[in-house]
Amino acid sequence: MTESTNTPLRFDARAITIHCTDLDRSDRFYHAILGGEIVPTDGGLQRRYRLGKLELILLPNAEAVSPATFPIHAMPLLWLEVADLSATTAWLTQHQVTIVDPGDDPSLMIADPDGIVIEVWARASRS
Repeated sequence: MTESTNTPLRFDARAITIHCTDLDRSDRFYHAILGGEIVPTDGGLQRRYRLGKLELILLPNAEAVSPATFPIHAMPLLWLEVADLSATTAWLTQHQVTIVDPGDDPSLMIADPDGIVIEVWARASRS
């Protein structure tokens, strides 16, 4: 047991778990379209990917897509960066990814198959 202090605790982010309705559809999105690198698992129901330094875990236990609507509802946003936003937009359009908000250069908002909003930024645009 530790003593209670006024010193703030430190939390380190390890991964984001996405509860999805269709594992194969989400797998296609995060792996084939977004380029997530497969992270080996113990063979259970989940699938894991690495996007940059972030680990994503997909669990197929949701019964319905997200009811949240951007920008009306509070929600977390996954933030991704790409080298070329114009080429990325063409790639996403070619693969029929939902563009939630085309934004203004240097970013856009997309949605995964379950309606989870993802912000995509041009890497060089961030200061």
